[in-house]
Amino acid sequence: MKIYKTTKIGDIEKAQAELKHLISLDCSFKMGKVKETRSQKQNRALHLFFTIMSSELNELGAEFIYFGLKGQTISTRYTPNIVKEYFWKPIQKSLFDIESTTKINTEQINQIIDVVTKFFADKGAVVLFPSIETLTE
Repeated sequence: MKIYKTTKIGDIEKAQAELKHLISLDCSFKMGKVKETRSQKQNRALHLFFTIMSSELNELGAEFIYFGLKGQTISTRYTPNIVKEYFWKPIQKSLFDIESTTKINTEQINQIIDVVTKFFADKGAVVLFPSIETLTE
């Protein structure tokens, strides 16, 4: 399903054209307002945080062990995607019973960050969520 933003140039015209097309098909369709849980900047910062965490885990000498190959294991360095899927999402699921990172809001992100920063602090490492202040230091 395509999402059109009323604040984005061209989206209103595209939405009107799509609506006209759907009406011509003589079909049922669903319209509604999409509630955004966070801004694009916040979303980029979250994914940058996955990169920061994977780098820090690798600096600590941690290795990700994957157990999904018919009894075989694979050991690899952490990547941002591994951090997201096997580190962040399990914490998110435990705290909020929400699977997708697109469904969590800023306050929930902050609570997960608290858990993550404590984990790293216990290992003697500091990880900070990206902000203008942390990126310019």
